[in-house]
Amino acid sequence: MTTRDTGAIQRVLLQVLVLNLAVAIAKLVLGASTGSISMVADGFHSLTDGTSNVVGLVGTRIAGRPADESHPYGHQKFETFAALIIGGLVALTAWEILQSSVGRLLHGGAPDVSPLSFAVMGVTILVNIGVTTYESHRGRRLNSEVLLADALQTRSDIFVSLGVITSLIASALGFPILDVGMALLITAIIGWSAYQILRHSADALLDAAALDPDVVREVVEQVPGVESVHKIRTRGSDGKMYADLHIQVSADLRLDQAHVIGHLVQEALHHDLGLTDVVVHVEPPIGHHTSWAPNSGRTEAPENPHPEEPQHE
Repeated sequence: MTTRDTGAIQRVLLQVLVLNLAVAIAKLVLGASTGSISMVADGFHSLTDGTSNVVGLVGTRIAGRPADESHPYGHQKFETFAALIIGGLVALTAWEILQSSVGRLLHGGAPDVSPLSFAVMGVTILVNIGVTTYESHRGRRLNSEVLLADALQTRSDIFVSLGVITSLIASALGFPILDVGMALLITAIIGWSAYQILRHSADALLDAAALDPDVVREVVEQVPGVESVHKIRTRGSDGKMYADLHIQVSADLRLDQAHVIGHLVQEALHHDLGLTDVVVHVEPPIGHHTSWAPNSGRTEAPENPHPEEPQHE
C-alpha cells in the first residue's frame, strides 16, 4: 500500500507550474506574432495548465489537513474537488479553441510559418512528455488524484502540440484551412480529457461505488470464521476508500470471538485492497433466531451459553 505525502505532491505541482508558464508564454508570444490560431490556442491551453496547477496546490494543502470534528472523514474530498475544477478548466479550453476556430472559418486568415515556430513546438512536446511521465509516476506513488488528473491533461497537450506542428506544415504548403481543421481536432481531444477528469471526480464526490462488491466479497470470505457476507458498500477514490459491510459468523461464538473475526476482516481489506477505513457489522447466520431481546422486559442479561467460560461484556 502506498503512502501519501502532501508536501511531495505540492513540490511536483510547483515544478510543473513553472514549466507550464514558460511554455505558455513562448507559444502565446510566437503564436500572436505569426497569426497561428492553433499555436495561440495551445498557448492558452498551457496557461490553463498553470492555473490548474495553482488550483491543485490549494486543493492538496487543504486535503492534507487531519480529520477534525467538522470533517470526521478528513479533508480528502477537497483534492477531488480541485481535480473537478481542473476538468472544468480543460472543458473551458476546448470551448475557447472551438470559438477561435469558428472565427477563422468565418473571417479567413493564414499563419506566418517560420523555423522558430517548429523549434518552439518541438521543445514543448519534449517538455510535455517529460512532465506527463513524471506526474503519472509520482501520482501513482503518492495516491494523488490531482497529479494523475494533471498528468492526463498534460498528455493531451502532446497531441495538441503535434496537431499544431501538422497545421504549420500544411500552412507552409499552402493549405491554411488545415490550421482550423487541426484546431477542431484538438478541441475534440481536449474535450475527451475533460470528460474523463470530470466523470472520475464526480463519481468520487457523489460516493459512487469505488470497488466491485465481488472483489470485496472474495477477500472477506477468505477470513477464517466468516460464513457469508452481504450489504457491501464502498465509496471514495484511489488512496482514500471506505467500506461498510455485514458478515455472518457462527451463533455459538462469544462476543469477543466474533469481534476478533470482524477485526481480521478489516485487516484483510486494508492489506489486500488498500481500504482506508472499514466498518464491519457482525451478525449470526441467516435464519438463526434468539428468544432474548433488549426490549423484552427482562432486567438481566441472558444466561451465559458457555457456563465454563466467564461472561464477557
